[in-house]
This record gives sequence, C-alpha cells and structure tokens, in this order.
Amino acid sequence: MTDTVSAATGAFRAALTGPAGADGDLLHSGNAGFIIHRAGQLDHAYRTEGRAFAADLVEHLNKVMAGTATVLVHEEVLGAVDRLHWLIHMKKPDDYRRFLEIADHDRSFKEITEADRLTQRQGGNWERMFVEGSFRERVYVPQHGLDDHDTDHDDHDTDHDDRGAAHDDRGAAHGGHDDAHGGHGHDHDADATTFVPPARHQTGLPDSRLRSSADSGLTVIRTAQTFYRFRNEAREFAFAWASEVNRALGGELTVYLYEETFGQQDRIHWMIHLDNLDVYRKLTELSRTDAAYRALFGREFVPAHKGGGGWEQTFVPASIHDTVLTPLHGGAPIGF
Repeated sequence: MTDTVSAATGAFRAALTGPAGADGDLLHSGNAGFIIHRAGQLDHAYRTEGRAFAADLVEHLNKVMAGTATVLVHEEVLGAVDRLHWLIHMKKPDDYRRFLEIADHDRSFKEITEADRLTQRQGGNWERMFVEGSFRERVYVPQHGLDDHDTDHDDHDTDHDDRGAAHDDRGAAHGGHDDAHGGHGHDHDADATTFVPPARHQTGLPDSRLRSSADSGLTVIRTAQTFYRFRNEAREFAFAWASEVNRALGGELTVYLYEETFGQQDRIHWMIHLDNLDVYRKLTELSRTDAAYRALFGREFVPAHKGGGGWEQTFVPASIHDTVLTPLHGGAPIGF
C-alpha cells in the first residue's frame, strides 16, 4: 500500500476503516444531520507543513469532540493543487458551540493552532501556510420532505407555490423514502437527535451496502444551481438520479443528496462516495448498461403547465460542477 493509493487495487485509502452504520460516536455523511464543508488553499511553499497542521488538528478535534462531531480532512484531486477540505459532521447546528468552547479553553488546541510550527522558516503557524482569504465554508443539510411533494405531474392542476416544498427558510424540498430504515415517509421523531433525517434514510439500502465520507477513498461533491421556478422539479430529478445510482451500484458507490443552508438559495449538492476510478467508470456507463437508469433521462420532469421538459430544463446552464476529494494521509502530497 502506498501512502494514498493501493497499487494492487487502484483504490484510494479511506479516512477510516470499519462499518459506516448509524451507531457509535462516528459521524459521517450518512448519519449526520448537519455538515460544514470548509476549504482552504495552501501556499505551495508550505504544502508539507500545512498538511501536518491539518492532520494534527483533526486528530485532536476528533478526540475531544467524540460523540458530538467528527471532522475528516481531504485533499482535492483532479482540481486545485494543495487545496484542503474539512468535512465537519454534526447532528445539529447547536453542536458547533462545542468547537467554540474548545477554541477558547482547550490548551492542546491552542498549542496546535498558535505554537511556532515554522521555526526554521521565520516562524508562524497556519496563518502563514494558507493563502490569505482562501477559506470558504458551505453548510449541507440532507435533503428531506419528498413525501410532501406529489411527483405525478400528470395530476397537477395548479402550479406549485414558488416556495412550495420548503421546510425551512432555505427551501429544503425533497428528501426520500427508505425501506431499510423505517419505510416510506420516515418519521424524523425517530431521529430527533439530528437536525433533519440523516442522508442514509434516502437510500432504501441496508448499512452494509452504503458508503460514506468516512469509509470511501474518493468523494465527488457535485454541485448544481436550480432555477427558482423549477426548484421542486430539479430536486425530484436529483433524488431520482441518486436513487437509480444507488440501486444499480449499491455496495460499490453511494450517492447522498443535500441542500445548501445559510448559503446560496436553491443550490444542491450530491456526495458520491466510492473507492476508485474503475467504479466511477461503471457510473458513467450506466446510461448504456442499465435500462432503468437510461429511462430517467427521457422522463418529463417539468409539467406541461410549466412548458414541459426534461431534467436539463431545471438547472441553470453551466452551473453543475464536480470537486473530487480523497482523505488526507501522510506521505507525499498529491499533485507533484
């Protein structure tokens, strides 16, 4: 095994090993109710020191935050060289105050973030390692509320209200059913410890066939901006696409759907978890090998009273972008 990729299998190393079920202290993309995605660009001159800082910080945070949050750090591949990404998995927004307590009072945290880590390079800590102004954050909430939306467009007599399927002030619309986790119309009261039902409930698959941010070697974050007028139809397609992929490739690849919260209105995100590019090739070949998947792209998602059309009518042109991440591990940085 190399530091990042297994030469024998072509699989990228996962952040953690073991089952990614709902139990225990480990939080991840499948069982969290609230995820913060923080990204920062390393100065290439400090790429090694920056990775060491990120690894030390995450190791400590996961010790003191156990049971409340899990932080996983990734590096971007096939994109910006030396850009790091933290996925901060929590049950609910209020859990973030524990991070504030640690930042204010935890001695080891202060040592990691404030001590001189660049003694041979004129001194400094993380503030010298990262490009000024490069940190960005997004908040992901598992998409939910599918049962409140009638997906049979032929029965629609009137248009949806512009905020029709909204469940909060950011317009969370579709979520999903899950036969393996309580059946269609999953009751969030059973998951009252999370902000919304976790994304694993979208899949209808047992935990043994699910992947997550914790046990996958690659995570593709696919981001798309919906048209406001087609916000419901876009989510319907987004959920249907994830469902078809999970059906066809369950066990090898898992897709979860999220709503961006406290950020840009009606921007949605899929997280696609897998281990290697051979599995991604299977995903790209589904339109040729899987009839049910292929039929999805011939389906009318926009009802006639809105002008009709397929999924491509529901998204802002050129707004769909992929970011590919792999867990940060020791050794040579990816890129050069």
